[in-house]
Amino acid sequence: MRRETVAAGVLLVVVALAVSGVIGGPVDGPAAVPEESLIAVDGTYELWPYTSRDRSVEGRTLAINVVFRADADAVRTALTSRTDDDWRAIDGEPEADPEFARDVPARDWEDAHGSDRYSHFAGPNGGEWTEPSFELHDGTYLGSRDHIRAYESPDGAYTAVQVHEEYYDWFRLRHTVPDIDDPAVRLEDEFVDAATGAAVSREYRGIEGGRSDGWISVIDLAVLLPLAGSLLRRRTREATLEAAGRLRREAGRHVNAATVGAMLAGVFVAVRTAGVGLEVAYPALAPKLVAAPLYLVVAVGLPAVVLVGIERSDPTAAFLGVAAGLGVGFVVDFAALGVAVPPGVVVHRTAILVAIGLIAAGRATRDRAVVGVGVLAWALGLALPLAGLV
Repeated sequence: MRRETVAAGVLLVVVALAVSGVIGGPVDGPAAVPEESLIAVDGTYELWPYTSRDRSVEGRTLAINVVFRADADAVRTALTSRTDDDWRAIDGEPEADPEFARDVPARDWEDAHGSDRYSHFAGPNGGEWTEPSFELHDGTYLGSRDHIRAYESPDGAYTAVQVHEEYYDWFRLRHTVPDIDDPAVRLEDEFVDAATGAAVSREYRGIEGGRSDGWISVIDLAVLLPLAGSLLRRRTREATLEAAGRLRREAGRHVNAATVGAMLAGVFVAVRTAGVGLEVAYPALAPKLVAAPLYLVVAVGLPAVVLVGIERSDPTAAFLGVAAGLGVGFVVDFAALGVAVPPGVVVHRTAILVAIGLIAAGRATRDRAVVGVGVLAWALGLALPLAGLV
């Protein structure tokens, strides 16, 4: 019976990781920029409304979701500058209500650096691939953030923006993008209130792929130039008390397994906290230098805690206690980040919980074969996301 359980667990890990690879796989683009995919915004240059990993449509990633009718310098100033009243009148327009500016917390847009992404403009003299005119982020690299890449059209008539929400994934050692729609709304809301005087509209452009719903937000800065963006964050925090309560009830019957499970949750959450804390405390230090030793805590430290902490006990209790504990850690981590969890990541994390549970079950019965299967599944669960298959 035990061998059948092990086989079923291994099958779940392999199938889950394979499915998550399918869900999270790259999107293939056409071989050339099709003329019908271009959209007109302003000026003499049309926009290919996507970003790309390289200077080709084959590397297409995310869709452009916001357009400013202004050059890149004006857009950057609108997002990052500050004055006492938060808004400045232009061309004799009345000033915005200072009470409104004080009541709404401003976003803290700062310079950002990310992977190389390009966009494409088509004009009278042919097509042109461009790098971002600037990048900004609000949040932390090793936590969660909204990330802006802005591309100014060659004639300066408008600036195309790709804004997305992302969080640092300790299993992939890079960012995961759960959403582009809500970040666009958050950016739009910095200018949508009548007190700002900016003209904001939504236009359906039939954009397909790149996670687009076909709509883009269009923001005209010609009326008032905002010198400080503001936004009430709409991210919500998922409640985890019910899951924690279930874990506490089981702890009375299986103290050791529950204790180890709680330790796993604490370690995983502490990794995120330490990463964000070090990033904020030492801004000159490259985030990846902070992430490297912390990744070892996740990759090696979590199974080590199980191997050292689990005592001889019922294997089912060990499996459930450890998997539930680490699962709570995953939930708390995502809740603190306030991000939507992609389906592929849910499947992968489920497989990871099965792997750590097998290690615990094998350790509880001193069955080296089961421990070996769990360690192999754990290693596979670490390797596939690093290879970009999850």
